[in-house]
Amino acid sequence: MVMSLLHSFLVLLLAHPLQAQNVLRSVRAPLAPAVGALNSVHLPAPTLPSFGTAPLPVPTLAAPTALAPNARASAATPASAVLAAPTASAVAVKPAAVKPAEAAAAAPVATAVSPVNAAADWGQRLPDGGKKLEILMAGAEAHPFVKTGGLADVVDDLGRGLAARGHRVTLILPKFASVDPDKFQLERVPGSFLVPMGDRMEVARLWKTERAGLEVYFLDNPNMYSRPGPYGYDGHDGYGKRDYPDNDERFLFHSRGALEAMRFLGRSPDIVHAHDWHVGLIPALLKTAYAHDPFFAAARSVATIHNIAYQGLFPWSVLGKTGVGRDGERPAAYERHGMFSYLKAALTHADAITTVSPTYAAEIKTAAFGEGMETLLNERAKDLSGIVNGIDPAENDPGRDPNLVAHYGVADAAQGKAANKAEIQRRLGLTVDPEAPVYAVASRFAAQKGIDLVIEAADAVLKAGGQLVLTGSGDKELEEAAVALAAAHPGRVARHPFDVFFVKLVYAAADFLLMPSRFEPCGLSQLIAQRYGTLPVATKTGGLADTIVDGVDGFHSADFSAAALRDVIARAAAFYADRPAFAAARRRAMEKDSSWGASIDRYLALYAALLAKR
Repeated sequence: MVMSLLHSFLVLLLAHPLQAQNVLRSVRAPLAPAVGALNSVHLPAPTLPSFGTAPLPVPTLAAPTALAPNARASAATPASAVLAAPTASAVAVKPAAVKPAEAAAAAPVATAVSPVNAAADWGQRLPDGGKKLEILMAGAEAHPFVKTGGLADVVDDLGRGLAARGHRVTLILPKFASVDPDKFQLERVPGSFLVPMGDRMEVARLWKTERAGLEVYFLDNPNMYSRPGPYGYDGHDGYGKRDYPDNDERFLFHSRGALEAMRFLGRSPDIVHAHDWHVGLIPALLKTAYAHDPFFAAARSVATIHNIAYQGLFPWSVLGKTGVGRDGERPAAYERHGMFSYLKAALTHADAITTVSPTYAAEIKTAAFGEGMETLLNERAKDLSGIVNGIDPAENDPGRDPNLVAHYGVADAAQGKAANKAEIQRRLGLTVDPEAPVYAVASRFAAQKGIDLVIEAADAVLKAGGQLVLTGSGDKELEEAAVALAAAHPGRVARHPFDVFFVKLVYAAADFLLMPSRFEPCGLSQLIAQRYGTLPVATKTGGLADTIVDGVDGFHSADFSAAALRDVIARAAAFYADRPAFAAARRRAMEKDSSWGASIDRYLALYAALLAKR
């Protein structure tokens, strides 16, 4: 065994000597015989290959991954330069026959080249007396770079909001193929570093940009990310049979790479905030593979559940690669449906668990909503809290939204919305009728969203003299049903695929937004709709219960059923007919403060409570 480990370390030593030294420090005690031999080896000055160079010249290694056809070799590029060059493939360094439980690959890896030192004043006090925090935030999506749903908006808004309070927030995203360096003016960071992946290492590079004070870094490795769509084939949303089969490794690389990127940047975090299952391994890694790493000793972790139905389930074969367990084990801390759950890894190990509304936090502790995690969440009830999402009022402003044909505010909402209603009626082939109440859907077409109920209860809209706009994409059967409904009622019902720009016109044109969700962790659509003077009509569940006051700034249905939806559609239509009452409700909705201010206060209070326990 000693000779095998010695051979593995020599391989790492030749390729990355600085990291080899750190590995030796991490495993000195169990490898004392090997250390003596290695200490006699002269360590050359550490050098790392550029991300697109030829394979590392180590003859004992397995064949490295071939370069992508468009790859080109180049010297390390200054961080200030904006690169348009395509990114080349990483090199996978595979020590021979080294198991995760034996090799130092599972140990934290030192930075080979650190282009940025921690700011000298970091950790000083803010003007209000609070401490400037070093915050690592990780998620699979963030607006405007990667977006398939509301997760992207929340990660972006929260990150920018925390940065605006004076904290340094480092957001680390995967550099999916859709992230265009030219479009987003990304700079490539000089140097590279290694990310342990079980019995091999993967090379990582970083790209960076800044968004309103939020420092955004993209973790780049074409082995993981140079393919269409963030989660699955043909841009699939990542929650079905079209998932990429190696998503376990892709998001393991993201989780471990985010931690190693902070080391590379010289930023020892106070708070590590992981969003959803994609980076659920981060809290587990901090309590296992990095538990005795002084660089992360001060870090406290927060895991946020955006939708507990999606749990990141993978075969147990991934366990040994992760660094949080050994091959052959099946720890209960990670088990769900007989598989390894990245989400459960987060919920078991995070110092604090949040979700995106107080009602949803209560609901997921029950069997009806907990998706099998309710027992664990009840055990951790004192560590679980619900903090409602907000929206950015500057990016959701009918007074200046470029997607509208007429801008408006609270005072002239009736005139502005009438102009936008006429535009959408013309554009979608609906009868141009200023008196017809327009009911809209602006949603992913999925069973969770109750789109089937909308189609079943569409007769209530027509009976009320209204029009129905169905904008969204997703489940093919639901899409086909929407198309058929529109064909059956020309001039009264219209269908449009989801579009991030067109949907803003829908918010401005509609009188009511239908959201009959089976469950809804928070939802952002109802908040945006209210900002645009459109009253949400929704099931009283999750964040929809927390953000809508029935009869005041929207409506709740009695339960999740087509009959209840028909009743609340009729009630909304009667309310619409009482123009003074309707105008007052519209005003209340538009004046409502759904910004992030109060929620950021709660996150900062949570961070402070965690840090006070050090």
